[in-house]
Amino acid sequence: MIMKKLSENKYIAIAARIVLGAVFMYASFDKMANPEAFANIIDNYHLLPYQLVNGLAIFLPWLEFITGLFLITGKWVKASLMIYNTLLVVFIVALLQALIRGLDISCGCFSVNPSSTSEVWLRIVEDIILLFVGIMLFKYSKDGIADTQTNEIENKNYINQTN
Repeated sequence: MIMKKLSENKYIAIAARIVLGAVFMYASFDKMANPEAFANIIDNYHLLPYQLVNGLAIFLPWLEFITGLFLITGKWVKASLMIYNTLLVVFIVALLQALIRGLDISCGCFSVNPSSTSEVWLRIVEDIILLFVGIMLFKYSKDGIADTQTNEIENKNYINQTN
């Protein structure tokens, strides 16, 4: 009940969207600038055939950037949250399998620098928290398109009542 009230508060929802969007946009910058290094990090997870790694290293940072941008601007919020939450689930699974298998990896979350170390379990916890916020926003927020259509209908009804 408390989470629903928080999620339905317009200002808290906007702030949460901005934070989630900023995290994804920030995470994309170094990956976009260094796709070869990011491809090496993806390959270190040993999840994908090598033929898919380079394409993913180019595509994923742009998907993160655009998704973050849409969250910040409030465009296609539901769709952006769906992509955001799906990516976070994929990231959590990838990090978990690396942790369980004992792979010595740089997660590649915010930097493609191989010397940048971060505790994998800490990244998993952070991603779970972000996922929780994303799910709450998805569950309780209204999409900008639906809001616009509702406002147009309400305006037409108001105009008809005043005539």
